Amino acid sequence: MTKTERIQEATRLFYEFVDQRGFIADDEGFGYWMVAKQGSVRADKMFQVNRRNGGFDVCTHLCECENALEFAKELEGHMENVKRMFEL
Repeated sequence: MTKTERIQEATRLFYEFVDQRGFIADDEGFGYWMVAKQGSVRADKMFQVNRRNGGFDVCTHLCECENALEFAKELEGHMENVKRMFEL
């Protein structure tokens, strides 16, 4: 499996995990996703996930929503496991 294929599969798992937890990831087109609870539009209830080079790094510095922060921590742990699995 090439690195591109591994990143694609990790991305698929990212979207699947986000969707299963009732959140949505919106591709902003600048190298990151904005993740928020489905139906939420407030910036203080969102966090970012870097998508460059299979990084999947979670950034919560503007998020103030406890539910979103808890999910960000859970997502970070899940994606660390995915990165190890695909050697990214």
